[in-house]
Amino acid sequence: MTAPRYFGALDWKTAGFAALVAFVVFRATLAPTVTLEHSGALVVAADHLGVGRVPGYPVWTLLAKGFICLFPAAQYHGHPNPAWAVNWMSAFFGALACGLLAALTCRLARGVVAASGALCAISGLAAGWLFAFSPTTWSQAVVAETHTLTNFYFLALLVLALRWVELEDRRSPYLLAFLAGFGLAVSQLLILFLPVLLLAAALVSFRDFARLAMAALLFCGFLFVEFKWGHLRPAIGGGVLGSAVACAGLLAVFRTTRPVAGLLLLLLAGLLPYVYLPLAAAHRPPMNWGQACTWEGFWHVASRGQYEALAPLDPFAQPGTFLRDLAWYGRLLAAQFTAPLAALALVPAVALRRMNRRAQAAFLLVLVAWLCFAVVVVVGANPQLDVQNTWVARVVFLPSFALAALLIGAGWAILWNWIAGRARRPRGAAAGAEEPAP
Repeated sequence: MTAPRYFGALDWKTAGFAALVAFVVFRATLAPTVTLEHSGALVVAADHLGVGRVPGYPVWTLLAKGFICLFPAAQYHGHPNPAWAVNWMSAFFGALACGLLAALTCRLARGVVAASGALCAISGLAAGWLFAFSPTTWSQAVVAETHTLTNFYFLALLVLALRWVELEDRRSPYLLAFLAGFGLAVSQLLILFLPVLLLAAALVSFRDFARLAMAALLFCGFLFVEFKWGHLRPAIGGGVLGSAVACAGLLAVFRTTRPVAGLLLLLLAGLLPYVYLPLAAAHRPPMNWGQACTWEGFWHVASRGQYEALAPLDPFAQPGTFLRDLAWYGRLLAAQFTAPLAALALVPAVALRRMNRRAQAAFLLVLVAWLCFAVVVVVGANPQLDVQNTWVARVVFLPSFALAALLIGAGWAILWNWIAGRARRPRGAAAGAEEPAP
């Protein structure tokens, strides 16, 4: 028996067309070789299976090596040009993210507006292309960078979470637990997806929420202890990991907590790609950031030791600074889509009470995801607001830009459907008035 499908034929067609157009544009504007920022270090790390910039990005590095192997004959002025293949990978995942966003917007719009499929498809295409051709996304989709893969993976996680909420598939929490842990090897920013996953569990059932919350709490406790004390010496790090596995084994003994043990082990298993870092560093590649083959070097890379420590903002102690930073984020968002289009993202939030329960759950999940990847990132990053820091920090907000594009597309569909309904109502009333009395 086949599992129920979340996307329909219209959603897939919308996704395919949106992704194709985005990829054609990205491919036409692709950087021909190495560019600025971290492009050179990332390309050399991928080409020689080394360790790139912190936190290592093991999944990205292995995928980039695969794309280099796909295009071994790429040259630039007669010289081998692995950078072109890595740039091509950025365009590929950027286009996939655009298509997935278009399909998701079309799917959510169909659940809200009682309109033709054309309106939903247009809203999906609008969302996908608004995100694809926004300045920040486009700039990252044509160079060797990690952000398009992060965007695609984040949207895939969101789709699976929404599918779980709607279909209540019993296998989904285990798949999402593994993929959430694996996401930390894609980008550590995806730790912020855990609250979204917990909300999805709460929307399904209290039992699923309790199980996933306990597993997530133990997993985050493991990460905290490892990063706080495990880096001091191998014995402590190994002991913390052994304690986490032993805790899962203890939970597996009792029938009621057995699912919690499975979820915890799957979250931990998702971190396995980090084993790549010491293995890659051991063979002394040309790009070997942090010497991850040593215990200190591994934790230097994994804990982002190259960067300054985070100094989160306290919104309650500094409300003025918090409001100033939110206004800065608003300007950054308006720079991606223009202010009038960005304002359309508010429409689904305003219309939330008028939706059916299924649509309410879906848009609530999207809004909470936006809150995590926009407001929480603003608080955690506490960025300086000068031009240089704005240019550097804008890429961290790409998942929130994707969600904003989704809300813009859905908001346009809701608003258009409402205007069309208002326009039809007077004509119907007038036609009824002209009918002869019985």
